Amino acid sequence: MAKNRELAWQRFQKVVDPLILAAPRITWEQVDWRLMNYLTTKGDGSPWMNHLALLLAISLCHTRIDVDTASRRIRSFHCRWTTIFPAYGLTHFAEWNPEVHMPRYLSDPDLPDPFETRQEFVRTYTASTRSLQIYLHSLPESEQTLYQQWVIPSLPVGLSEQLRQGKALRAAQEQRRKVEADAVAPHFAKIRGESHLRWNELFRLRQKAKDVATLVQAGPMSLPVSFSYEEPRRRRRLNFLLWDRPSFVLSHAHAYSKDTVRHAQYKRGAYAPEQNHNFLEFVGADDLSQEEVPPRDPDALLWFGDLLRYEVLGEQPHHGHTEMGSPRQEYLRTWGYGGDDEDRSTDPFSTDNPGLLVGSTGDGTSQFIKEAQKRTNGLVFLIEPLYAAATFGLASLEFFTTTGARITELLQISLSPDCLYTMQAEGTQRLLVRLVPKGTDEPAEYLVGPETRRDLERVSHLLKEHYGLQPGELLPRVPFHWSNNRAHDFTEPRPYLFQYNRRHLSHNTITACMRFLCHGMVFTDASGKLVLLKAHLLRHVFASHLRHVEKVPIDIVAKILHQKDVRVTAYYSAPQWLQVVATTDTLLDRFATHLGSIEDTFVRAPAELQRQLEEAKQKVGPLTRVPGGECTCYALCPLSFACTGCVYKVPDPSHREEIVEQRHWAFVRLEQVKRRSLGPEIVKMQALVKRCDTELEEMDLMEDYQRDETYDPKLSIHHGAERVETDPSLAPETLRGETSANATIGQSRRRSARQRATNGHD
Repeated sequence: MAKNRELAWQRFQKVVDPLILAAPRITWEQVDWRLMNYLTTKGDGSPWMNHLALLLAISLCHTRIDVDTASRRIRSFHCRWTTIFPAYGLTHFAEWNPEVHMPRYLSDPDLPDPFETRQEFVRTYTASTRSLQIYLHSLPESEQTLYQQWVIPSLPVGLSEQLRQGKALRAAQEQRRKVEADAVAPHFAKIRGESHLRWNELFRLRQKAKDVATLVQAGPMSLPVSFSYEEPRRRRRLNFLLWDRPSFVLSHAHAYSKDTVRHAQYKRGAYAPEQNHNFLEFVGADDLSQEEVPPRDPDALLWFGDLLRYEVLGEQPHHGHTEMGSPRQEYLRTWGYGGDDEDRSTDPFSTDNPGLLVGSTGDGTSQFIKEAQKRTNGLVFLIEPLYAAATFGLASLEFFTTTGARITELLQISLSPDCLYTMQAEGTQRLLVRLVPKGTDEPAEYLVGPETRRDLERVSHLLKEHYGLQPGELLPRVPFHWSNNRAHDFTEPRPYLFQYNRRHLSHNTITACMRFLCHGMVFTDASGKLVLLKAHLLRHVFASHLRHVEKVPIDIVAKILHQKDVRVTAYYSAPQWLQVVATTDTLLDRFATHLGSIEDTFVRAPAELQRQLEEAKQKVGPLTRVPGGECTCYALCPLSFACTGCVYKVPDPSHREEIVEQRHWAFVRLEQVKRRSLGPEIVKMQALVKRCDTELEEMDLMEDYQRDETYDPKLSIHHGAERVETDPSLAPETLRGETSANATIGQSRRRSARQRATNGHD
């Protein structure tokens, strides 16, 4: 990282006026090197290069906005001016007149920019020029005169207000979000189920690699070791080589220098034991679904083989030669990453934490893996960064889709008594999380179900192993990530759960981890445009799911989402237009009472709410077993014990027959009320049947990934000319609290299994 920053700074100095580099009250060490690199690469030679360099420095050092906002501003200016200047024949920046050119740009039908992009540029322009003027007026008069030449001219106040169509912009943004939510909402349960299955697969790969490493340490085998195991869901046998640094170099001696081979042979320098580490090479997958034996697929590594092949994890899309950068960017855009701005380089799998998704650059691990990849046709990778990212991604996705929380609220979770605590009710332990929602200073309670709790515990186990903590030791206390726009509200370091390498995770890191876990899940809107999963989009989908699948009253949805204004909740949970069009006649009957003005229909009068509160005081939340699962409501039952489909209920597949019986009863009742022409009762029974179907489908998905957790494939080790089948129970003892697939095994059993395996090599 330090090397990249130094190189970016050296190049930046060559293309920016020295007076800007010496600007008062600017500390260039605070300026993100990636943004300097962007300006150097994209802006060199442009009429606005010095203007944007000054704006970048002021934004980060004087205005002190976060890096993401500064990045959006700089990129917006560069991209819009790249369009406007040639279109209007402008060659020098002095020719730019915002009073003339901005209105022309906003109404020009010949330019390709959509309405949202144009309005965002007006907003960005106004905010940026305001920051520049504040900085300029803070300087002595002589310096004001000096730096005025690089200050972007402001729009007249009246014109700025006239050009900004805030209401139309908000409507366009809301429509875009609803279209995206419409694409994802039908797959709500399947996203969660598939994510759990993927985590199980990566966990198995990690465990098998550990098993082989344990055999190498205990027996006469030496690296490299070839091993394989089967993944029935994918109908593939996955084949790997386990390496360490010296063994890889010595096996590819012809591709390394003599000095490097000598260091590896004598295990010196970068190949010393304290620098050494194991890594994997995926050599291909055998297709088990065909009778004939086809050639191995070199990229069929679970769901992420192509990400390794195209080298797009971390910041790799920005690195390498120019001819390598373009294919990577093109590949990412085929998956919808990067948006419509083809001029902007994208890195959707980049994290701010070393050791997540890719190896750390500080200890040379990342560079070694990168160089090793050049010397083999297989896929070379570290398992731990991928496993850690998948664990964070699963816990985040599960939390978002079961609580509707915002990403900043997730990042507040810490292993401290004032945040996480349990409640005992009728012999069942419930987990509650106290977090501070947006728009308030008061903490609120978020109720966590058993599955979400398990995923949070997995993060805890990951961190304990990552830090090498002994029983009783606590997680490191780290400061809230500085780039978060609410970091000033959380000034004290805490044992945050979402941390890695002693650094709190950022918004970008959480998004990158979720994107990695969900890569390949394709969602398209009505126009065929790919839709990417994001935390805020999941919040919209969660609200819509509660309102239109679970039939939760809108004021209860607002309470769950921790929103004060129910009208905002109505926007979040509004029915999707495609959802209404595509539904059958039966569902249209169910939704008949929801059509029209959502705000007018569901905003309840205070008197009605008061009456409901008095009635609810007589109905205590059960916090106990209910038909088909368990209730997690810890207060008053908001749905009058209508448990099937209730958001507070956690379905339990072992009680499937209760929902099947309820569905059968609903069908019988439906026929009765149809004969009697009881319209409202018909709709009610149809809704109950639909809720039963939804709950049964969710049980199916839960059974799939719970059954998958118990699958422990037989490990085949190929050493020399022999092939050894090992006992699945060979896995070393795991941390307490892991899944049944990783159950703790006694030392004697592991010792005997290891002995049986190693004897096969004598």
